[in-house]
Amino acid sequence: MNNLKLIISFFCIFFVILALIQRDNQSKLKELFKTTFSNEYKNLPSSDSILNQIRVRDFMFYKCKNIKRIGGNSRYVKNAPDELWRIDGAWYICLDGQAKPQKSKCNVLSFGINHDLTFDDEMRNSYECNIFSFDPFVEAEKFKTIREKNLNLKNSPTLKVDQKWSFYRIGISGNMDKRLDLANLRIKDLISLDSILELTNLKNEIIDVFKMDIEGAEKEVFKSLDMNYACQYIKNLVFETHKTVKFLDLVKLEKCFRLFWRSTRFFAGDSSGPTGHITEFQNPNGWKLDIKKFSNEINLAEFMFTSGELYFVNINFI
Repeated sequence: MNNLKLIISFFCIFFVILALIQRDNQSKLKELFKTTFSNEYKNLPSSDSILNQIRVRDFMFYKCKNIKRIGGNSRYVKNAPDELWRIDGAWYICLDGQAKPQKSKCNVLSFGINHDLTFDDEMRNSYECNIFSFDPFVEAEKFKTIREKNLNLKNSPTLKVDQKWSFYRIGISGNMDKRLDLANLRIKDLISLDSILELTNLKNEIIDVFKMDIEGAEKEVFKSLDMNYACQYIKNLVFETHKTVKFLDLVKLEKCFRLFWRSTRFFAGDSSGPTGHITEFQNPNGWKLDIKKFSNEINLAEFMFTSGELYFVNINFI
């Protein structure tokens, strides 16, 4: 019995010594590699850098059971083959659980509406929401008509469409220093989300739909977005991304939001057909995705995941 214990002890010591020798040899080999190939070694990315590059993935997904398309050209909507057919100017919201807007008790913030009011108009008429439309640079004919009827509104940044719909000729900025005097706002001013919430009396109020299409400025808006606020008050967060936006700019949304729908930007535009069908990039005669613009497959994959219209729902309301 004693001999057996002695043999076991011997082998344990042997393997410990062997492991130490192997570790020492590895260190010597590594040092030799660094000395011999010093210039090449310096240019090698660190393991953390490599991992950060290859961790490209899609956003966490929620399978919304009740998706509704809102807005879009009425002619195309009428001829669309199904209720989720992509139509330019239309947006999607998730109606699961408490994410569904409560009729006559809902709020919509709509940034960058351009000349297309169809989404805002349908949310106003179908759900009787309070609508707050923003665009600092473009004024649709509906708003121009209101301005022209009243000379006092000539330079006003705010127009009242009706009792529950307001248009603001100002825009949202990600710069938190943009806290201008709200009593002296001018057309084309850009202000922070905090200031917008104060201007619209929406502080500490639920935002049923936060919609944004602001041609690249969304990067800074998301950078400054307070996720504690967003998780508590925003139900549907829908927006279009542009070239400057990366996955890392948006992954913070996963604190409480899940992607439930997306519409890529890989199309040429509306056809002249009755459905307004989109010409996808796969179409030989359509828009081409120029992969030469991407340095590697990882950058291309990131573009595929983050490009286009992205639709997120707050799981706190599901």
